[in-house]
Amino acid sequence: MTPSTLVRATAVASCFLVSVTFAAPPLPERVSHGSRIKLTDYLVPGKTVIFGFFSKFSPGCPCEPCARLGDPLAALEASREDVHVVMVDIDREDATGIDWNSPVAMQYSLRSLPHFKVFGPDSELIADDAARAEEAPAREHVHAMIEALPEHGALVAKANP
Repeated sequence: MTPSTLVRATAVASCFLVSVTFAAPPLPERVSHGSRIKLTDYLVPGKTVIFGFFSKFSPGCPCEPCARLGDPLAALEASREDVHVVMVDIDREDATGIDWNSPVAMQYSLRSLPHFKVFGPDSELIADDAARAEEAPAREHVHAMIEALPEHGALVAKANP
């Protein structure tokens, strides 16, 4: 192997290593697509697990820093090794609006979105939203976790100099 071939091979190998090392963080796991699910199947011992029930037809967080994060739950999971996020899609494939009658929506008596359930590292339920949107302790818990992210704080500081 000539010196120039060796340099080229090393450069190609180092580019490959960089692309592998700096891979994009995984998106939150997405499950259900309207079907009934067993939440305990998705718990991860030793991690706080956030179940976010959503529909592609429901709005996201109205807070500007969260909206500017793009996907605040993905940012939360990417920033915290002790957190796992599972997004529960309540819509069946043919839904043309929020699918309130889907099996999973009926299973968990969903009446408002977003709806969260938060399980602690010991797999015990620590926060759960009520059926009414006004009673959302799990949503408040999750939003506080997102607000604690350094990226969120930087966006707030940038918006309020």
